[in-house]
Amino acid sequence: MHTRSVTTASTVLSSIFFTLQLVSLACSCFLYFTPDTSSTQREVITRLYHKDLWRHLRRSNSLSTHSLIAVGVQAGLVPLTVCLLVGITKKRRFLMLPWLTVWGLGLVAGIVGAVLCVIK
Repeated sequence: MHTRSVTTASTVLSSIFFTLQLVSLACSCFLYFTPDTSSTQREVITRLYHKDLWRHLRRSNSLSTHSLIAVGVQAGLVPLTVCLLVGITKKRRFLMLPWLTVWGLGLVAGIVGAVLCVIK
């Protein structure tokens, strides 16, 4: 009984994560196709970047480059999340390993990046 509830909770949480990942992928695709619109630039650039960079980012093509990188990363992570869901539902542990490896390394890289930003 206890194992079934853990499996159900893992499946639900992974499904929510997968849904959020698909939504962010769709938003990044939308941002990639509409970076030249002035309203998009005003909303995105002023919220994500420091004020010193606003003029440079409006004149350059950096917003579409950043969104293309986001699309690539998210598209690479979607199959790993599908493997995670299949591994949980079919009780195949080896399918969960790629997701755990990539997100574990990403967590370490994020912490190191945050520390390096603070040190600078």
